[in-house]
Amino acid sequence: MKYSIIIFLLIKSVLISQVPIDYKLSTKNKLNRFENITEEGLSSNSIVDIRPIDESYLLMSTGSGLSYVHIYDLHPDSVSFGSFDRDSLFLQNSGSLPEGGAPALAVKENIIAISGIEDITAVTGKEIMGTGISYSIDEGENWDYLHQPIDEIPESGQHHTISWGGQDISVLAVTTEINNISYDLAIGGNYIYAASWAGGLRRYGPLYSEQKKWQIIPLPMDSDSSLICGAIDLETYELNPKDPVNSGNHNHKGFSVYVDNDTVWTGTANGINKGIIEGNCINWEHHYTTKWNNISGNWVIGFTNQKLGDSANRLWAITWAGEGNNEKHALSYTDDGGETWQITSPSRESEKVYNLYANENRIWAATITGLYVSEDGEHWERYSRPIDTLTGEEILSESVLAVYSQDNWLWVGTFDGISIIENDTITTIHRFWEQANPFSAYPNPFLIPNPFLINDYNQVDGDGHVRFIYSNPENDNSSIDIFDFAMDRVIQLSNTHLVNNNESEVIWNGRNEYGNKVANGVYFCRLSLNGQTYWTKLAVVN
Repeated sequence: MKYSIIIFLLIKSVLISQVPIDYKLSTKNKLNRFENITEEGLSSNSIVDIRPIDESYLLMSTGSGLSYVHIYDLHPDSVSFGSFDRDSLFLQNSGSLPEGGAPALAVKENIIAISGIEDITAVTGKEIMGTGISYSIDEGENWDYLHQPIDEIPESGQHHTISWGGQDISVLAVTTEINNISYDLAIGGNYIYAASWAGGLRRYGPLYSEQKKWQIIPLPMDSDSSLICGAIDLETYELNPKDPVNSGNHNHKGFSVYVDNDTVWTGTANGINKGIIEGNCINWEHHYTTKWNNISGNWVIGFTNQKLGDSANRLWAITWAGEGNNEKHALSYTDDGGETWQITSPSRESEKVYNLYANENRIWAATITGLYVSEDGEHWERYSRPIDTLTGEEILSESVLAVYSQDNWLWVGTFDGISIIENDTITTIHRFWEQANPFSAYPNPFLIPNPFLINDYNQVDGDGHVRFIYSNPENDNSSIDIFDFAMDRVIQLSNTHLVNNNESEVIWNGRNEYGNKVANGVYFCRLSLNGQTYWTKLAVVN
């Protein structure tokens, strides 16, 4: 993968403190409809989000970009997977989706929007950067690409002035894509809203106008409970996403956004903001924090709206612990538009939730320890780790990143592929990789020796796991011997099973025949099959 995903939400677990140097990306382009330009399979086995276009198509944001699922019939064998082929796009000179992984995906009626993120090497070391936003206003028939929203370098100093609610507001200029990542997108009215961390909250539009452009949206300062159009104290207010110790505000670091008619909900590194759209301005009537309100944590990762009946709505917020001593990772929800908040935790512990999906009867929580479901928001049940009921194939990840319910199907996205749970019982697993040639080790068969991060990769019950895949169309008996650098055998593996019609799989947990974790180093792996032997290398890193 071009983008290494130890999930976007975990890479920057500390808050940024400054906005670095200027950086430029490409300009607006066009893209054709996805069926015509895709490759077979998902672009990555790390599934970050799942959104429906209609009953026949689901879009999936992944660790390597945008993919889709075509559903022919509600049967696990009646689906096909595809991904946008960026290389073909460049060869055809027809445009692009954002490079790298896809941290945000929004779909509403005929509008689709997706953002990008990528690792880069800068003068400050290894950094992450936003790679832009692509959107379609006709269900994917045509696309427009926008570079990551940044500001022009001021003629003097670091600030520039914007007009907001009839006032001139001082804004720190964000002149780089580094740490300026659109972690969440929302579609509201005629605009695309982007919560972009160092870039704060912005919106692009009006979408059906020739004058569409990016607009900066000021948010309350950390110490403010509201920010009303035309009534901002210009002597004290400054829009600044730096840390408070550097005269900035955590509440100006955008991380999530949700739009419901004329109401905008924005999550930041310092709580939840509720705004009411008034013409071209937004009145931020409430700024909710752990200090002032009953939410579990000030780092707000996402929102989900749950319709409980004809007129009742419950707004869910994923609220992680920020810097406060009394904060914890949990869920916070309101049934009265933010007047009061309740806290619940699927595991009853402080636990990071990555994603939510809700219908009128249930709420599902994708968390660091698995998938949970509740009918009332207070009592939760945990699903077992997905194992394919026909093949024995399993998801080697306790964490769940995304979930979506469709009729009797439950789509579960993880670091290690996607599973379909039918009627809460029958499980089918889908995972994609390059064909074994003829004997390969995954995580990355293209690197020799292949790095196996034993404490990070495919964690289950405290063990990391690596897969050996090899061509075996007849399902013949086989075994794999693992040797250390001195060519002493550390273990023999024979627990093989078919993963498709032509290939077999063996899983290793990085332990020797005595149950001990092997040491750091390069290991030689020998496949014995039909009187033939095949070799590959594996570098184990503890």
